[in-house]
Amino acid sequence: MYGYLAGQFADADLAGQTNDQAAVDGLTPDTRAAYEDVLKQGRAILASSSFDWLKIADYANRRFGNESQTRRWLTRMMDVLEEALKRS
Repeated sequence: MYGYLAGQFADADLAGQTNDQAAVDGLTPDTRAAYEDVLKQGRAILASSSFDWLKIADYANRRFGNESQTRRWLTRMMDVLEEALKRS
C-alpha cells in the first residue's frame, strides 16, 4: 500500500495528473491483481484503529490537516480504484 501511495501520488501533480487519475494510472489487465491487493490493503488500513495518517500523507506527498481529512482522501482514492477495477 505504501509503495502504491509513493508510486502513484508522490509526483502526480508534477505530471499534471489529478488524484483520481493518479489512483488508477497503470491499471491494465497485467497489473489488475496488484491493484486488487492495494484495494484490500487500503480498505484494511481505513478500518484499522491504528490509522497512521501522517505516514499516508508522507508517502503520498500530500498535506492533510488531520486524520479525518486523510481518511476522506484515502477513502476517495480507494473508491476510485474500486470503480476502475469493476470497469476493467
